[in-house]
This record gives sequence, structure tokens and C-alpha cells, in this order.
Amino acid sequence: MTGIHGDNHTEEDQERMRAVLLSLPEPTLRVFLANRVHGLSYRRIAKRYRMPLWQVRRHMLRAIRHIDRYRDGRPPG
Repeated sequence: MTGIHGDNHTEEDQERMRAVLLSLPEPTLRVFLANRVHGLSYRRIAKRYRMPLWQVRRHMLRAIRHIDRYRDGRPPG
């Protein structure tokens, strides 16, 4: 199956990534999806969710580190 960026991913890979994303805390997942799926800037996310810009950055950093751990072969969580 071809992913949104043209990468080939199996259904199993997609399920694992879904599990990784769903293991994020809700606010972190919400910020990550707003940026990566909906294309909102950090400033727009901060305004939308009424949080300081530094918190948006912190949530994104946490999400990216969490996903990197998965890519390195470590389980989510």
C-alpha cells in the first residue's frame, strides 16, 4: 500500500504506526495531527487550542521523539 508520501507501507506497518500515535497523550496527539495532517502552523495551533507557543513546540518534540523510538524498534509507550 502506498502512504501519503508515496512510501510503501504494509497494513501491518500502518497498524503499528496507528498504535504508536494512539499511545501518545491526547493533547500531544491533537497538536501533532493538527500540524502534520492538517498543516497548521505552530502559531495557529497555539491560538486554536489556547496554549502558549512553547507548549505546542514541547508537544511536537514529544510526539517526534515518541515516533522515533518506534522507528528504532522500541515499543510505544
